[in-house]
Amino acid sequence: MLLRYLVSNFLQQQGQTVVRDLVSQQASGQDDASVDPEDIPKPEVVVLFALGIESAGFKEKLRSAASVKMEGRTVTVGKLGDRVVGVIETGVGRKSAAAAARDVLEIITPQWVVSAGFAGGLVADLKRGHVVMPNRVVDKEGSEVRIPLNLTEAQIEATPGLAVGTLLTVDRIVGDVAEKQSLGEQHAAVAVDMETLAIAQACHEKQVKLISVRIISDAVDQPLPKDLEKMMSQKTTSGMIGAAAATIFNRPGSIKDMWNLNSMANKASDKLAGFLSGVIPQLESATLDD
Repeated sequence: MLLRYLVSNFLQQQGQTVVRDLVSQQASGQDDASVDPEDIPKPEVVVLFALGIESAGFKEKLRSAASVKMEGRTVTVGKLGDRVVGVIETGVGRKSAAAAARDVLEIITPQWVVSAGFAGGLVADLKRGHVVMPNRVVDKEGSEVRIPLNLTEAQIEATPGLAVGTLLTVDRIVGDVAEKQSLGEQHAAVAVDMETLAIAQACHEKQVKLISVRIISDAVDQPLPKDLEKMMSQKTTSGMIGAAAATIFNRPGSIKDMWNLNSMANKASDKLAGFLSGVIPQLESATLDD
């Protein structure tokens, strides 16, 4: 979670994600303005990310990718193997994720939804760059959705860097080490995000199949620096920019921290893309029947 919020709220404003998306678009030879939604097949799989910094690596994996407007939602549609796949950035948090998921289920009616992106680690075994496939998603109030993954213990153990367990969805950034440890213990959770439960609940209501794939961006023992935590807690863009300026003035080294985190986020996005590219062609065997 740390990487995503630092990058999305500060570095992304400098246009880094826009540049990367433009390069990807040019590579695919597509011009968004010339694409008619009626010329694009409806995706059978939709992958929901909160932000472009998370989705960028995966969108580069799609063949013949084009961005179109579907009932007001921007959807990047392309081919992955024989599947038509759609990618949508929902925005951060449960409210935004729930709204996007409902729109997807009504407008696109996919066979599968994938909740993907970054997550924070809550247990010591999960390191930055490890992948979590949750079989259960919960919140602090006791809501729960189960995802019946078709994975044996032997398969999990044979896949280095893969964990299966409970994912906790929360409503704010969790940057403190002690709090992350406490949340992991209280909820028997291995990782934390801010969207997946909302997406899972929407899919459960419509009886649409779901899996979630999350890559660990910050391990349980990696705290959010206090000055950067203050910057990210601002409620408005102007407040955040003011706090960012104060942070840089008081600690010039924070600029280097931000750029390092940006590099790590891009690497995480690419690694997540590689994992998703292996999972999505095998979705029929990914889960058990309820």
